[in-house]
Amino acid sequence: MAIQAYDVKARKMVSVIDPESYHMKNGKWAIKGKSSETGITVFKIVGANKPKIEGSRLNSLKRAFRFSRY
Repeated sequence: MAIQAYDVKARKMVSVIDPESYHMKNGKWAIKGKSSETGITVFKIVGANKPKIEGSRLNSLKRAFRFSRY
């Protein structure tokens, strides 16, 4: 099941690409990632419990070892 978040540019719910959990200052958790429609950053507040994102370890390793092409 793909994670859905609201894309303000597309004005609709879209699936999130490369989702990662984000801990906010107020102690709540959110999911942050890229929109599948427009590519902008989307943010979804999920609550007090840390979200379980499938494949998040693999995605974080990919980001850690990504090299710049320029």
